[in-house]
Amino acid sequence: MDYRLEQRGEARSAERIKFHCNIILDTGKQVNEGRVLDLSGGGCLVESSVSVKVGDNLQLRLSLPGPELPMRVPRAAVRWTKGFQFGVEFLSLEEKDRVRLTHLLTPHDDPWSQSYG
Repeated sequence: MDYRLEQRGEARSAERIKFHCNIILDTGKQVNEGRVLDLSGGGCLVESSVSVKVGDNLQLRLSLPGPELPMRVPRAAVRWTKGFQFGVEFLSLEEKDRVRLTHLLTPHDDPWSQSYG
């Protein structure tokens, strides 16, 4: 799937998948909640009532599936905004969270769809 940023005309560096989870956003001035609408290894689409502008730096916590604690993104930058939605780029990510994110985004064979015999 080929996504592009219409505002700047740049191609995305990573393919995004539709993915929904809760997110906590820390702007440095306020902490708000939101919802992730899609996700890639390099960033995500967020819907939230928090007021942000292009270039703002955020700290994020994404509630990914599984028993682990939320994934922490110590530094992310707002790349575009439109209404209550905005795109963020992950600028720093701990290695354990990068591995977790990569595993989540990697297609896995569904054992129930396999035929045996």
